[in-house]
Amino acid sequence: MTAIRKFKQKDEYDVLKILLAEEQVKFTAPPENFISDVEENINRFLIVHDDLIVGYFKIDTAFNSEIVGDGITGVGLRSFAIDRRYQGKGIGKKAVSLLADSISLEFPDVSWLYLTVNCKNTVAYQTYLKGGFEDTGSLYHGGPVGPQHVMKLMLRR
Repeated sequence: MTAIRKFKQKDEYDVLKILLAEEQVKFTAPPENFISDVEENINRFLIVHDDLIVGYFKIDTAFNSEIVGDGITGVGLRSFAIDRRYQGKGIGKKAVSLLADSISLEFPDVSWLYLTVNCKNTVAYQTYLKGGFEDTGSLYHGGPVGPQHVMKLMLRR
């Protein structure tokens, strides 16, 4: 069973055991960076499968208006990662499909979840599409590894 839950400090050791594939590292935050990000606008979450922590992501409540446009309200998905030992098992797709409900519970006044995904990261892009995200048709050019698709997901109310 796959579930999403909030990160707690006691989870630090298990998160640090997450292994990322070499090609993933350029697109997401390594476990050490996930653990150390304590900015006020960042909320950290875990992806749990059969009671094991297999991934993580952050929700940014101050998602950049430069990315989604002025006057647009929503939160941003950042640093979504699945341990390389658990990839290819449908866990990422399942976790993405759980996002709308999970984020709606945490942020009941928010209508949209946004993300950017690198244009070269086709596996992640397809996973987000299958999980219900739609491509806005816009590209964000401020990423460190080249242009990124801007995607959005309507949250359940």
